[in-house]
Amino acid sequence: MMTKDKLRQLTGDERLGQDRESEYLGAEDIDDGIEPVLTIEALWNGVVTLQRGKERKDVLSFKEERVPGIRQVRPLIVNATNRKTLRKLYGDAKASTLVGKQIQLYIDHKVRDPQDGTLTDGIRVRPFRPRVQEEPPAPVCADCGQAIQPAMGKSAQYLAAYTEKNYGAPLCAACAQTRKERAAENEEAAAAEEAPL
Repeated sequence: MMTKDKLRQLTGDERLGQDRESEYLGAEDIDDGIEPVLTIEALWNGVVTLQRGKERKDVLSFKEERVPGIRQVRPLIVNATNRKTLRKLYGDAKASTLVGKQIQLYIDHKVRDPQDGTLTDGIRVRPFRPRVQEEPPAPVCADCGQAIQPAMGKSAQYLAAYTEKNYGAPLCAACAQTRKERAAENEEAAAAEEAPL
């Protein structure tokens, strides 16, 4: 393509609108099919600059800087629909209530554009509280007393269960290796004792 402008060709997973110059989160910022969960850090109100001009708006900022599905987490301008959803979710829309709460966002492909009334993509807050998936506490190694860490592509829970089955106690990878080596040494010593002279 011949042009005097400095353009960069988008490839792979890059999409239109991903590098738009906006201070606020837009539908273009969220990957297709992803419904990110964000933690509200603060509530704001003031005059924001939109394509249609300056307007007084409510804005949410978030604790996270990056989450799967969003390259850069930016503040979200809160429209009337999302404000109603937040009220239903948490009982009111006060800063004292909402700060620290998690919300799940999704893209609604049938949002009315306030400028011309056509349908467009918009960010919505899911009308339910996201389930917080907490990691189970790391199991403790029976030999060294340290938290078992993932190793060899296996989770800490998997290693604890595997070593419990094979050695009778949850072990970290290093202690399991030590027990394996000791068992091999003991087998060699027993075999040497049984061997005729």
